Amino acid sequence: MTALELTGQIVFLILLLIFSLIMSRYDIKTLAVPDWPYWAGCICLIGAGLIFHRFEIYLFLISALILAAIYYLARKISKDHLGMGDVYFGFFQGLCIGLRVIWVCLAVETFTGLIAFLILYLVKKEKGIKMPFIPFMSAGLLTAFILEWLVL
Repeated sequence: MTALELTGQIVFLILLLIFSLIMSRYDIKTLAVPDWPYWAGCICLIGAGLIFHRFEIYLFLISALILAAIYYLARKISKDHLGMGDVYFGFFQGLCIGLRVIWVCLAVETFTGLIAFLILYLVKKEKGIKMPFIPFMSAGLLTAFILEWLVL
């Protein structure tokens, strides 16, 4: 890995952490995320992609579209139990990770979200529990990013 590639990965990691934490905090507090973190995060990631991965930027855009489409489909299947913020965050996720680790991201966030939901359901014992999903999406994103960076 060259110094430019390493710098690019560190910049992507910093942007991923900053914007994931901002969006997760909003989602935890209000179950809604304003538009500005999505737009700012996506613009920063595309800018970093053009600087550090200019020949592969199209792969990140494809990944972003695939993840956003998966979440949009899940939103429609679940009758809007996922919010549009989750779809937007899916696009943000795709800008951070490549096509090879999308499955890792989806698996980690689904598994951690399901475990948290089951625990919450067992504690509260009521139907219709609403819980933020972006923190789990952030965990999946971070796991996939680290796996792609260190292993693949």
